[in-house]
Amino acid sequence: MFVGAGLSRRYAALPSWPELLRLFADKTGQPYEFYLSAADGDLPLAATKIAEAFHGVWFSAPEYEDSRSKWQSTVVDQAGPLKIEIAKLLDERVAAMTVPQTLEAEWELLRASTVDGIVTTNYDRVLSEAFPSYLEYVGQEGMLFSDTQGIAETYAIHGSTGDPMSLVLTQSDYERFDARNAYLAAKLITIFVEHPVVFLGYSFNDGNVQRMLTAIVQGLQNHSIDKLRDRLIFVEWRADGDASVEVTDVNISGHLLPITRIRTPDWMEVFEALGSRKHALPARTLRILKEQVYEIVKSNDPKDRLFAYADIDSAKAEDISIVFGVGAKIAATGIVGMSRGDIIADVLENPPGGLPADDILQLHISKIPSNWWYPVFKYLREAGHLDSDGNILDEAVLPAHVVKLAQRNRTAVVTKVRYRRRGTMAALEAKHDWRWMFSNFLEVPSYIELASDLRDYLIDNAGKLETEPPYWHTNYSKGVVAYDYIRYGLEWN
Repeated sequence: MFVGAGLSRRYAALPSWPELLRLFADKTGQPYEFYLSAADGDLPLAATKIAEAFHGVWFSAPEYEDSRSKWQSTVVDQAGPLKIEIAKLLDERVAAMTVPQTLEAEWELLRASTVDGIVTTNYDRVLSEAFPSYLEYVGQEGMLFSDTQGIAETYAIHGSTGDPMSLVLTQSDYERFDARNAYLAAKLITIFVEHPVVFLGYSFNDGNVQRMLTAIVQGLQNHSIDKLRDRLIFVEWRADGDASVEVTDVNISGHLLPITRIRTPDWMEVFEALGSRKHALPARTLRILKEQVYEIVKSNDPKDRLFAYADIDSAKAEDISIVFGVGAKIAATGIVGMSRGDIIADVLENPPGGLPADDILQLHISKIPSNWWYPVFKYLREAGHLDSDGNILDEAVLPAHVVKLAQRNRTAVVTKVRYRRRGTMAALEAKHDWRWMFSNFLEVPSYIELASDLRDYLIDNAGKLETEPPYWHTNYSKGVVAYDYIRYGLEWN
């Protein structure tokens, strides 16, 4: 995916580039329009002029005292203070980010997308929230001079808030960026030829997109440009009207570039399509494996990475198989890379997995995104962390994220389960269809007597996830959370 600011505005309500500049222009005593008009409408030049004016404000205003004590030694030019405060503002907003309720299902579908890598001109960390296991490379240098593997990676080519000085913001920043654009374009051409690239959150006429495409077509001969056919897919948000798909050629610096253009009022179908094809292994695990093979080939030094089970020079060598595999030394990585589906299957014992409870808590559940519905009480119970009432015995020995998740799950179920009617699942099904059940899973335990009834219902209806829209996955996960708590937290039989 090639991701622009539209995605960050949609899910985190972050300001656009002009809105960011306006916020800090106001702190200089002059309005944003003053700087924009002085720059003849050139945004990077306007950013330069705002940075110059803000430089003195930052070094004198009491409100920036904490920032000065932390960053002052790293400031080497007039743009530094503005970059620092922009990075701080964006980080604070992402930390407080709450996806609008109307977009929650769409957000979950985005996070479930099968995406090998992400290129973005955004500074913020919204993509890290969506794809937390992806390794981030910052700036052109990060992409050009690192041993990137092209899978489970994010390339923040205009810098990242984690390194404020990396932000491409001012006129001189863009001049340096453009001077090296040919090298970056060469790297991107490899990606574009090997993978379809979906552009999200950009207008096709966005300056960043136009500069990048210009550099790419200039690096290709006309007969090679056609190799990008079916590779470049632009998804443009359209608030009203029907979705449309067209294949067209666009003129980029005198070259006709073939693209697929999608206009849609709803990104749900786009993300459903992106999530329809799954890797055989989690993307992060694939990247680790690819990285290990690359290192062995590049250095010709296995460094204890390869182990022989037979003498390669022996008479029977012709009959042996050469296998690159994952053994006991990477077992922990296998736990980290498990999917929510693997955990659900284990919790429902469908089939029984016999997973090591403490390892699941420490290495896997401790690292899942905080807003996921995820079972946890089975592993707390099996690892001996719960008393007879389902309370955690010693929170200090557990990752804080695991404790928080357990508290959230308990509250969500207890709030709904006000008293037990001690009925049957069959009686409940007679009154309500499956959609009601899926939408009200957290309170289903209040209608039934046996935890096993809910387990059986979840197993019997898992097939609906294959035919219904993916947002039902979230509701199904709530059902597993409810079962997990009543079965292993409250120990209903």
